[in-house]
Order: sequence, then structure tokens, then C-alpha cells
Amino acid sequence: MSARSDMDERLVDEAVAWQQALERDDADWAGYVAWLEADPRHREAFDEIALLGRIIDERADDLRTIALPSAAADPPARVDRRRWRIGSLAAAAAAIAVGVPALWPAPADTIYSTGPGVTRQIALGNGASVDLAPSSRLVASAGDTTRLQLARGEAYFDVTHDPARTLLVQAGNYSVTDIGTKFGINLAPEFVTVTVAEGHVSVKPDVGGSTRVAAGQQLLARRNSADERILKVAAADVGSWRRGRLVYNQVPLSAVAADLERYSGKTVTVNPGIRDLQFSGVLTVGDGSRLFDNLSDLMSITYESEGSHVRLVASPAR
Repeated sequence: MSARSDMDERLVDEAVAWQQALERDDADWAGYVAWLEADPRHREAFDEIALLGRIIDERADDLRTIALPSAAADPPARVDRRRWRIGSLAAAAAAIAVGVPALWPAPADTIYSTGPGVTRQIALGNGASVDLAPSSRLVASAGDTTRLQLARGEAYFDVTHDPARTLLVQAGNYSVTDIGTKFGINLAPEFVTVTVAEGHVSVKPDVGGSTRVAAGQQLLARRNSADERILKVAAADVGSWRRGRLVYNQVPLSAVAADLERYSGKTVTVNPGIRDLQFSGVLTVGDGSRLFDNLSDLMSITYESEGSHVRLVASPAR
């Protein structure tokens, strides 16, 4: 029994039929265009079949003996090569329909990354773009820029509203779904933060229900736990790191420390006794060298620096 639905098998069959039909001199191009526009999946199916056809052309000899056992022997001289190709294409398309592994390698992931002190703007296509903060990593699964994973750091997304397209961003054990808005995601070792400037997004952990986060709100979630808070923020402050400012509103010091590590290029640890202290304020990024002084001026903490390591500790009693 097919591992895919009957509808998937039908689409594959139709794509094969159109691929064959377009090779004829009297090809019905108007009908083909109408079929493509009838369903977005039609183009995807046709593109898969067209790619498969190119692979068959390029590797015909190998496919006769390896990939398509029913065609192991060379076709008789009287058999048209195109007819052999069409038969091979149909057989391979059937393999796709029943879930047999593809005859070509899966598309590779596309990886976008930045180093300390470096930002990057990425055009995702279809009216969507992302700004990647320093020391961050974003992955497009199999090159699909609508299916992303924020593996490290922070990113600001600007997505044109389009109900026909959904952007999905995985960050730790949370997924963020959006059809058009402006929002930021910060992935720290202990926390996931989702902040919305315009519109709204849906945020869902691997286990549990989804939460709607609207413009002017921030979801602060402790990773791998049920600890979540919705905070108010100024929409203008979302993605403020792009303008050299880090703005916080009741954020645990351990989450702030993760940002300081990315912007300073230092390894930052926090004394266990002050990890959950809440910080509200604005830090100026600059070259990252003054961030710890700025923070200690605004909180009752200090820091110890040794080489490339900084430790945040409570201020001594006065």
C-alpha cells in the first residue's frame, strides 16, 4: 500500500503525463499553464518529475542495471530511446509515490551564520527578510527558506503578509509560526524569547498548546520547562540591537549574560545566587567593551574579568 495519499499519487501521475505531453509538437501549453495554476502542488510535482527526467538522461546506463531492475537489459535497438526514458520515468515516479528513497541526494541545508560583532541581512524571497545578530546561526532546512531553525543567537524577521505562505521558525523546543509580521527571536542556553513589533505570531512548545504573541508583547520562556511569561514591550524596541541598543524589561540576568557573551566575544558566567535577578534597562553595544560596566552601573552587581572569561557576581556589601 502506498505510503502517500491517493491525491499524491494522482499528482505524480498527472505530472508524468504533462512531462510526456510537452515533448510532443502539438503540446497544449495553455492547458499546461492552467494545470500549474490550479494548485501550488502541481508545480512542485512537475519540478520533481522534470529533475528526475534529467537524472535518468544523465545516468541511463546505471539506472538500467541498478535503479530500475525491470529495465536491466539494454532495450532492443528497435525500441525508441525516448520510449525507454518515459517508461523509466513512470517507474521512478511510481517509486516516489510509494515512498521509496529518491534517486538523488536530499537537498542540503542552507546555513547562515555570523561571528562576534558581525551582523548580516538575508533576503529569504517572497517579501521576507531576516537580520541576523552577532554570533548567530540560522538554518534553512533542505534550502527551504520557509522552514528555518534558529540554532544559536538572535534574529529579526520582516515578513510580508501572505496567507498562502507560512513561515515556520524552530528555536530550541519552540516553534514560531507566522504569515506576515515583524518579530524577533532570541535563543539563549536557558531561555527562548519571542518579541513582536507588528501583527502577531503563534508560539508552540514541543509539548503543550500554542500561545498567541501580538505586537507590543514578548514571550519569555524557560527552555524545556513550562515556565512562560508574557511581557509588554515597546514595538520600537523590537530588534533594537540593529541600532546598537539592547533593551530589557524584567529579563533574568542569565538571559542578559547570554547576549553579553555574543556581543563582547567573551565567555560569560553568572554567580548562581544572582542568575534569576530581573533586569530592566538599556545597554549600548558599541564595540562590546563597555557592556559589563554599563550593566554593573544599572544593577547591584559587579564582574570579574580574567582573559577571555567574565564572571558576573553580586556587588560587595557597602
